[in-house]
Amino acid sequence: MAAEKVSAEVGTSYNTHFISYGADVWGGGTDFYGDRSTTFVWGSVNVQATDMLSFNAGAWADVNNNTTSSIGGQLQEVDVWFGGKVAIGKATVGATYQLWNYAGDVEEIVDLSLGFDDSGLLPITLNPGVIWHIRTSGNGTQEEGSAVVLSIGPSFKLTESLSLTIPAGVGIFLDDDFQGGTEDGYAYSYIGASLGVPLSFIPPAYGSWAVNFDLIAYFTDSDAIPNNPEENFVTGSVGLKLTF
Repeated sequence: MAAEKVSAEVGTSYNTHFISYGADVWGGGTDFYGDRSTTFVWGSVNVQATDMLSFNAGAWADVNNNTTSSIGGQLQEVDVWFGGKVAIGKATVGATYQLWNYAGDVEEIVDLSLGFDDSGLLPITLNPGVIWHIRTSGNGTQEEGSAVVLSIGPSFKLTESLSLTIPAGVGIFLDDDFQGGTEDGYAYSYIGASLGVPLSFIPPAYGSWAVNFDLIAYFTDSDAIPNNPEENFVTGSVGLKLTF
């Protein structure tokens, strides 16, 4: 059936920080749910065109009163994207075009991704992936440039309904001024824990609901990312997601 080929997701989260490729956007620093906290809202649609090919599109928003909005109200940023993925054996190759609207201008992005399903190959499934994040048009004084992020996300079932994921990764800037710094190369790394809790008491006819609790520690290089108030800090997030 055609309906089985289409899925959608909507969600919201309350976050201690807004981190964009290592940059502490609102300057939360070591404050945990301080006055720099923010709310994210998003939605996306995925179409499984064939067994190998899928397409997706969506939008994401950053909502807070941390500064005067150029968009209106407390809406600080609105991002939209569309892209596709091709599954080739255990590998998945993707490309996504994005428009990040904030501060009265638009940043244009192309993300090229490669993921690998390593389940069954090791005692622990690492879910390795790499993203080549290419800024094709800067916002304001930003220059064009790119970064590569290498990541893993092993997941463990704690109970029949609870799962724990350990996201970790390293960001490498291919341009020395990608986030306003003076050095390329290693820029930041992160490691954390994400607990997913399905709301199984909600009937399946109303979609699949879940809450998540995330803690992620960031370690940044001040030469690559000079505007962060602290080089090392911990972020947190509490979110609600509906998939149907």
